[in-house]
Amino acid sequence: ISEWVRFNPFIYALGLREKDKSHKAAMPYLSRHVGGDGWQSVGEKILHAREWDGIVHLEPFGCLPEVMARNIMPSIKEGPPVLNIIYDEHTGKAGMITRLEAFVDMLHRKKRRQIAVCV
Repeated sequence: ISEWVRFNPFIYALGLREKDKSHKAAMPYLSRHVGGDGWQSVGEKILHAREWDGIVHLEPFGCLPEVMARNIMPSIKEGPPVLNIIYDEHTGKAGMITRLEAFVDMLHRKKRRQIAVCV
């Protein structure tokens, strides 16, 4: 219940609670409340765009708010690259590890290229 009260759009509409920073940051991209953690997924990418090298976005299979966030994140020009991992009870560990390793390798190459340009 605490999460529902914390993020319920009616609470905001009535002026009973101020939106948190990630919610405010996501507002240009999400005009309506999408439920779940969709607001936070988009908002945190925007808030930490300059601090993070990459984002691993985990989303449970069939979670509509995260499906919306996944489709919005690439359209946000500022910010780090995003690896979307959709999982359920049948997701294989080996495939997930391979994707994570490839993503980290890509981030290392990008960082080395940035350092080489600066030198």
